[in-house]
Amino acid sequence: MSDLLRTRTGRWVLQLMLVLSFAFALCPANEVMAGFAPTSGVRSNSSADLEKIRTVLESKKVTNTLAAMGYDRAEIETRLASLSEQEISDLAGKLDGSMTPSGGSGVAIAIGVVVVVLVVLGILSIMGKRVVVSE
Repeated sequence: MSDLLRTRTGRWVLQLMLVLSFAFALCPANEVMAGFAPTSGVRSNSSADLEKIRTVLESKKVTNTLAAMGYDRAEIETRLASLSEQEISDLAGKLDGSMTPSGGSGVAIAIGVVVVVLVVLGILSIMGKRVVVSE
């Protein structure tokens, strides 16, 4: 890499990369505008919500956890039948939020780390410093 930085083209490419990195860092992220959502599309009907709750309750992990807490299947069905439409809608909404993964796959973090390392190495190279990695 040090041979590449000694050439005029290598220094030019490095300087271009640094300028572009700083330019992208200064660009604002996409803006999101908040507003009211129409009531018709916000929540589905209560039968779909009830089916969603039953699907989650049928999973093995949830069934085992509820059994360990002392709830049997009949008691769960009785309590589920006694819920109002608003309570069913709220519970289904909470299940929607808990079933989505939080965070990304880590690709953005890895790319960010690589860019930061390249920028630091570029700055050190421009300053005439050598970076030596030894075991």
